[in-house]
Amino acid sequence: MKKLWQYLREHVQEDFRLTEYMAIAVFLAICIFLNYTFDFEDSFLDSKTGFTKFLFYFLTHAVAYYVPVFLIPLFSKKKLKFNGEFWLRSTSLVTLISLDRSNLLLNPWVYNFFHHQLSFLAYKIINNLSGLICLIFPLYLFYLLRDKHEQNFYGLSRNAPDLKPYLLLLLIILPVIIAASFLPGFQKQYPMYESTEAHLFLQIPEWATVAMYEVAYALNFVSVEFFYRGFLVIGMTAVLGRSAIISMASLYCFLHFGKPMPEAVSSIFGGYILGVIAQQTRSIWGGILVHVGLAWMMELIAYLHKLGN
Repeated sequence: MKKLWQYLREHVQEDFRLTEYMAIAVFLAICIFLNYTFDFEDSFLDSKTGFTKFLFYFLTHAVAYYVPVFLIPLFSKKKLKFNGEFWLRSTSLVTLISLDRSNLLLNPWVYNFFHHQLSFLAYKIINNLSGLICLIFPLYLFYLLRDKHEQNFYGLSRNAPDLKPYLLLLLIILPVIIAASFLPGFQKQYPMYESTEAHLFLQIPEWATVAMYEVAYALNFVSVEFFYRGFLVIGMTAVLGRSAIISMASLYCFLHFGKPMPEAVSSIFGGYILGVIAQQTRSIWGGILVHVGLAWMMELIAYLHKLGN
């Protein structure tokens, strides 16, 4: 745990500029206010379909990522090089996350391919696994073309760091999650699994379909951690240096706009801390452990609430 705080302290000492951080904080505060006042994510973005949905996601993610990046040199003395390599990497990441989140390659066929009793569960599972195809596979090709000289595949190193501090971190966060679980917003959002007739169609107990979903749900966080802390931090450090972290935290906040507002706000700080750790250790294994652990703890606590009602 002491090592994690050392990473954070070193990063803040080298990177923190009050005017820069305040400018980005104001930008995010405005975006959070607009999203939760007008329900932008759920009522507008989610109502779109096909290429139109992809286009609006692309524009939204471009704002989320590029505005903080351009605010950094404007409000600090940092000199960022917006060269060809920056534009290649940044447009790639905005395109890929927009493709993944808009389900451009998923919506047209899932409901037609699967039986109606199975289609919703299949959609939820495949949607959680889509990051493996839309994010990790394309970025592996990018890695082979641009970063093959780096033995570290954007944080998926063979040698995992000491995971004990991350387990301790989960234990520290657990009481906070338990307290938050009594809030209406939490109970409305979790558990993410929604009961269907899929287990009846498959002739298996419902706990089996729950397990199938929860495994896919966990693998989704592997994709998320790889993309945000792997490529957006480790991969973008080559062009943005330490500034890759705060711009990632902005885009990561937008990922949570469909969830309760406290979760969106806390994601800025959580993403920032995990980004610092990833940049310092050149590994995302600790972040994967924290992310999957948090997700499963929230799911388990939500199930316990349901059993108690």
